[in-house]
Amino acid sequence: MKLTMRVLGLLSWSFLLLSGCTELGQIGFPGDYGNWGGSDLVGEVRDVDTRSRQIELSTDAGRKFLVRYDNNTRVSYQQRDYAVANLEPGDYVAMRAQQDRDGRYFTDLITVKESVQERGGYGGASSGSGSVGRLEKLEGRVEFVDSRRGTLEIRDRNNRLVVVSLPYNAPRAITDRLNRLREGDYVRMEGRFLNRERFELENFV
Repeated sequence: MKLTMRVLGLLSWSFLLLSGCTELGQIGFPGDYGNWGGSDLVGEVRDVDTRSRQIELSTDAGRKFLVRYDNNTRVSYQQRDYAVANLEPGDYVAMRAQQDRDGRYFTDLITVKESVQERGGYGGASSGSGSVGRLEKLEGRVEFVDSRRGTLEIRDRNNRLVVVSLPYNAPRAITDRLNRLREGDYVRMEGRFLNRERFELENFV
């Protein structure tokens, strides 16, 4: 009888421990996590939905996750920060993820291990961003510059505020020009619209 009670007690404690870990999101599936402390989701970006602020991730184990993000979420690539909008389908990433009690995932840091270009593919806009169009021109006055993230905000001639971002493989001359920009500067550039209010810079003109 004493032995039975001990076994039941151990089973109860094991159940409680497992339940607590699940709520904290520390229990994953084989192959879904990398070697960054057991709490990172690792895999290929399949889609970035900027409207709902969700990233679809496909892991090496073949599982798919929807991971939420917010304005404070950082994307790090080669020791430089970018906006989440710079992520492209095909990028191979590690996401520092947390899981809430409802099983939903959230990330505040995304590290790009390999860009889609490095992997031999071609990045295009996700379904949430709209389709990438032809090369177009954009000009206006600089409202805000974030050289650390590689983004700036432009007020165009139609008084529309457009968020401009650099691609991962931007030439050094482009990043240097961005770093020299100040609020109030008038700039002309060419690139591609990701949607009505987001523009990916190709070159200054």
